Amino acid sequence: MQRSKVGSIDLQFLLSSDAKRSQEAQDLADWLAEQDKSLPDMASASIQEARVIRALQSARTNADLPPIAKIERMSIPGLAGAPDILCDLIEPENALPGCIAYFHGGGWVFGDLNSHARLARVLANATRSRVLYVDYRLAPENIFPAAHDDALAAWHWLVEQSQIRSDFQGPLAVAGDSAGANLAIGTLLHELHAGQRAPEAAFLFYGVLSDDTNSPSYLRFSNGYGLTRTGMAKFWDLYVPPTQGDQSARDDFLVCPVKASDEILSQLPPIFMNAAGLDPLLCDTLEFAALIEAAGGDFELHVHEGVQHAFMQQTARLSEARRAFALVEDFYHRRLRSRRELDQN
Repeated sequence: MQRSKVGSIDLQFLLSSDAKRSQEAQDLADWLAEQDKSLPDMASASIQEARVIRALQSARTNADLPPIAKIERMSIPGLAGAPDILCDLIEPENALPGCIAYFHGGGWVFGDLNSHARLARVLANATRSRVLYVDYRLAPENIFPAAHDDALAAWHWLVEQSQIRSDFQGPLAVAGDSAGANLAIGTLLHELHAGQRAPEAAFLFYGVLSDDTNSPSYLRFSNGYGLTRTGMAKFWDLYVPPTQGDQSARDDFLVCPVKASDEILSQLPPIFMNAAGLDPLLCDTLEFAALIEAAGGDFELHVHEGVQHAFMQQTARLSEARRAFALVEDFYHRRLRSRRELDQN
């Protein structure tokens, strides 16, 4: 595993022919492939059919969920004119004050309150923080900025709760994996740009942070490692569809965080980022980390070699996923809890 500042990351090695799954990750991939043999082909499925297939796949990942103290299903208000948003408020044992708004991955097209239930629970248990797991609107039925607006509404709800509930009067942060990481950092950037109360930290797990599908990692890991270059390009077209060839909508830094200015990047609170070594999105994370570093921002970066995209959903079977959450736990308590205690003393 490679970590910390961008200059310490050996990209040439990560993209070399030596890059391959760990034995544990290969065993998991083989098992999943065997399980998927009975499922229809995703490539020829409609969106609705593909969502059914994804639900069957995610049910395996979310079997035998880790215990949690309490889960409350609720609806919170959307932004003005938008529908209410279904959420799960997850409370771990011995919860400390505070909350993390969590946005699931799935290319802005897949996912719900079942698809990433394991990840959301493990996040709550690792941080001892409540987690607001947000069921935002999906594309293509709802294109940008619908999902972003729902993420923003969830953040506003957390801020409001912190003003009236003692159990929310602790660190407030955002987190997300893949497309959910895009929504998490988009929420933070929006609030900084607007001069509003912003999250105290963001946790970005193998995030979609750029629309450049010609990066070295996209080309190196275009097929054979779960997420594909073709699939990710389709997700982009479904979420931010080009209008008669016009790609200008993707110039918005709320869509593509790598397009944020140095001025706003320099204002970021502590950012935790990780990446899977065998992932088309690897360079997304490395590029964004380099931009934050150049702007003088505060971040921590970890690259997990030998695993592919979405590996953090596999804590039941993959030790590298458990190590990733140990790093999240350390960062959360070291950077957020400790800083809060110092500020209060």
